[in-house]
Amino acid sequence: MWCTVASTKALITPEVIKWARKKARLDVATAAKKIGRPEEEIIKWETGDLFPTIAQARKASKVYKRSLAVFYLPSPPSDFDTLRDFRTLPSGYSPEYSPELALLLRQLTAKQTWLHDYLLEDNARELEFAGSVSVDCRPLDIAAIIRENLNVSPAEQIKCRDHREALNLWINRAERIGINICRRGGISLVEARGFLLSDGLAPFIYINNTDALPGQLFTLIHELAHLWLNMPGLSNLIEADSALNTPDSRIEKFCNQIASEVLLERNIFDDAWRLSSIKSELQKRISFVSRKLKVSDEAVARRLLDLSIIDKYTYEKLRVFYQDRWDFYKLHKSKTKSGRPSYSLLVAIDNGRLFSRTVISAYRNNQISGRDASFLLNTKVKHFPKIGAQAGLATL
Repeated sequence: MWCTVASTKALITPEVIKWARKKARLDVATAAKKIGRPEEEIIKWETGDLFPTIAQARKASKVYKRSLAVFYLPSPPSDFDTLRDFRTLPSGYSPEYSPELALLLRQLTAKQTWLHDYLLEDNARELEFAGSVSVDCRPLDIAAIIRENLNVSPAEQIKCRDHREALNLWINRAERIGINICRRGGISLVEARGFLLSDGLAPFIYINNTDALPGQLFTLIHELAHLWLNMPGLSNLIEADSALNTPDSRIEKFCNQIASEVLLERNIFDDAWRLSSIKSELQKRISFVSRKLKVSDEAVARRLLDLSIIDKYTYEKLRVFYQDRWDFYKLHKSKTKSGRPSYSLLVAIDNGRLFSRTVISAYRNNQISGRDASFLLNTKVKHFPKIGAQAGLATL
């Protein structure tokens, strides 16, 4: 009798599938419910007393967010090197990466490894700006250097029609000088607003696009500051209480100051704040400046705190108000129907336009197989023409 693939036993390694479940932070009961099998079966898979079918193993790989091939390894693999953790987490919040964040880090590390080797074979030059400054420099001076390298003037930022155009302006200029920018949601903002995978040839910046557009822009500049300092790591942009004066918290505050200097250039900010005086209420003045400079209300409030125009108590009240407002907006938006971007645009944003262009160009030039290109972009080859167009490649 012929057996179907669905009923064929998957000769997985018991300790590996147990490792994968624990790495996904799932207990046996939860894993069984998600996979759709009895708890007793999950336990037997992990002891070697029973093997799942290929269909069941494939379902487990999706639940555990691991490649099916991983289950066949002789022993649990060594995960990616843990990034330096610059985050300030709320009390009781686990510092361990969620399965979603761990998967994202593995994926971007794989993309970076491929891109580094590809550029090396192409005799690409090292990016001189990575690690070109230090914490001994003034945030004001580093901000000027970043603006000069990306060739974005305060006037050009102000001329943008809205926050989306301002974000795209900065992303495009960053990609123009070889910085790969990937945006994806599905991860809590508390867990990660962004991170940097530094590399002399192929640096990658991740931006959590669950955040509001002005927040994404601030995250981008914050991570650019990390790149110029050559300090890769994971950030949620929450500054620690002044009592927690650790080296990592000082670095985060330093990068926030740089981002503030970049996006709220002093002369432009001062002019905008004076113009806002026609608005009597503080929140209205802040909103006026944020719309003019294409930044978030919270970034303006933080600038006012740094300039001693408002005190810490007022700033904290404003920060909580803006966070609650954003949470309400997200809840309301989730209940309303709105048009979604095209699939090709989402893939280009998810992988980054620069990286998408590089992979598709390599495929077109027969420098990489369709299978490998499909793996790197996590999509089928048939979608490449539209993805390439969204990424800025000329159609063939």
